[in-house]
Amino acid sequence: MKKIAAFLAIAALAIGTSSCEKILDFQANTDSQIPADSAILTISDAQELLVSVYDVAANTYGGWMQNIPEVMADNVADPLGLNGEYAQIWRWTSSFFNGSFGGQYRDAYIAIYRANTLLEEVADLEGATPDAVQRISAEAKFIRAISHFHVVRIWAMPYGYTSDNSHLGIPLKISADQTPQMRATVADVYASIIQDLLDAEADLPAENGIFANQMAAKAMLAKVYLEMGEFVDAKAKAGEVINSGNYMLEQDLTKRFSDHQNDNLPAEFIFTLVSTNESTATDTIVDERGTGYVWHYRSDDPNANPALKSSQDMYVAATSDTSDLRGQLWYEARNVGSPDEFYVVSKFNSSFLDAPLLHLTEMYLIYAECNVRLNGDSDDSGLALINALRQRAGLTDLSSLTLNDVMRERRLEMAFEGDRLFQLKRQGVQGEIQKIRGVDWDCPGMILQFPNFEGTAQGFVYNEEGGCN
Repeated sequence: MKKIAAFLAIAALAIGTSSCEKILDFQANTDSQIPADSAILTISDAQELLVSVYDVAANTYGGWMQNIPEVMADNVADPLGLNGEYAQIWRWTSSFFNGSFGGQYRDAYIAIYRANTLLEEVADLEGATPDAVQRISAEAKFIRAISHFHVVRIWAMPYGYTSDNSHLGIPLKISADQTPQMRATVADVYASIIQDLLDAEADLPAENGIFANQMAAKAMLAKVYLEMGEFVDAKAKAGEVINSGNYMLEQDLTKRFSDHQNDNLPAEFIFTLVSTNESTATDTIVDERGTGYVWHYRSDDPNANPALKSSQDMYVAATSDTSDLRGQLWYEARNVGSPDEFYVVSKFNSSFLDAPLLHLTEMYLIYAECNVRLNGDSDDSGLALINALRQRAGLTDLSSLTLNDVMRERRLEMAFEGDRLFQLKRQGVQGEIQKIRGVDWDCPGMILQFPNFEGTAQGFVYNEEGGCN
């Protein structure tokens, strides 16, 4: 693992310096990246560019993109002006002048652009072999799929919002052409995501170091199918990952994400953005991929309170059962009994280094939910998975399983990981909830406004503004 991580660090450094002109000609202060005439010459160049695709994805999904939906839902307390842009998002009043989240949007499309460049050029490069072309193309499609998926969930109403999903989604970019594009329908965006992931599933290797492999594609398909309400397919893909035997549930909640002990990732990680630039002299990680989480939630700094804190509702849900280790280990009440009592999160303190996008815990939750929706309580295979999560948390087993049980466990397990808003919206589509923090789940402010630079496409349709009342 150390050798692979070292390669990632070295390759990323090369891309940022001497290789930059050869691999990709970047024009600063624009939202375009234009391939030079001699941009990619060899299969080695393609591999370096592929590493840069992962690198820019890590800039986006190391907590930064995940914080947006958490702040919009009900897990996070009012930021109270500690971060003006987060406060704007918490109040569902985003505008196209919100630079931070415009930056996350831009980075997602940079990853997509680079992936498209690889897909168009890799087969014709010097030294290209069928195996190398297949693997690089599959990895590029995987990153393109996850990038489109994360953007469409934040900037568009969810799948199922209209009966045929003809409502506006996001610009769908499946070529390296930099011509500004209009918004595709949500149906078309999801069709592209699914096809990319199916291609990746077929062509990715079973083992691929810290990069995407076949199981990562299956896990991502489970996640996307769940979002689409395709419960049979979501259960099947989650089941394939669970039954593969490749992953084990991490039993120590203090190591739920990463401790880098012995240079290993937790056994339940399926796909993660790995911290690099490890100093061999001090064994210190100086490039932490989880900074988007740590910088906003970290609660072990005696000189500062975190910008993002748990809502009282989330704190009560997590700590109401005093036996629950998640409540004991991940939350702390401060200024107890005073008017300014608040609740901090220790889930992402300094030991949090890597940023997992896919892990076994979520596969357990997806399988269990789909099983309940499809079979009710006639099949207890999902019950066993939920009880495994409860046992890790120090709780007694449930004797039966309902949808409410699964959704409660999902909230507790996935808290602050960028998950909550999307689960509430899925339940809104299903007619199971009507409100989020007292307002309609589908009010205009529940999706972000597009950045102002999208206006370069003549006639581009921005999202409705007006917030939520």
